[in-house]
Amino acid sequence: MITCPYNREHVMLRKKYQQHILKCREIYKDKVELLECPFNKGHLVPELEFHQHLKSCDDRKIIVQHLNSEEPDVRPDTRHEKIEADENWDDDRVEDYNPQVYCAQANIIREPRGLFPAQRKAFFKEEERRRRGDAEQPGTSNSPAENRPTPHHHKERLHSKRSSK
Repeated sequence: MITCPYNREHVMLRKKYQQHILKCREIYKDKVELLECPFNKGHLVPELEFHQHLKSCDDRKIIVQHLNSEEPDVRPDTRHEKIEADENWDDDRVEDYNPQVYCAQANIIREPRGLFPAQRKAFFKEEERRRRGDAEQPGTSNSPAENRPTPHHHKERLHSKRSSK
């Protein structure tokens, strides 16, 4: 608990002190004249005791200790020369990641989406060939089902025809 410097009957918690001081300063500004300590703005001292407070203030000791402390030694030999690298990864030409190409080449299972039943059947046959590692290139079958538009593409064409009218 801490006591108010303006009115000794006011006692409060330390965390409420700053708010309380602002209120009491307004109330007692004409009656009580207190000086602020330059080391801690929370120290409000009557003018007669001010010089004594400056000599014995706990916060003054901290500041004086800081001002009188020696600066840390910085050795100039701690800096090293810039090391030139033989390689620069920014200069390497790397292809962008293409998930479609990766899925076609990797040994993973793909799912057809938005295809008609005949297209799905052709897709599964193509996937089976791909997984077995057949030499035949994908998409070379002559099935008319593969060349049919998907329901998704059909909707896009209808939408584009409507918007062009």
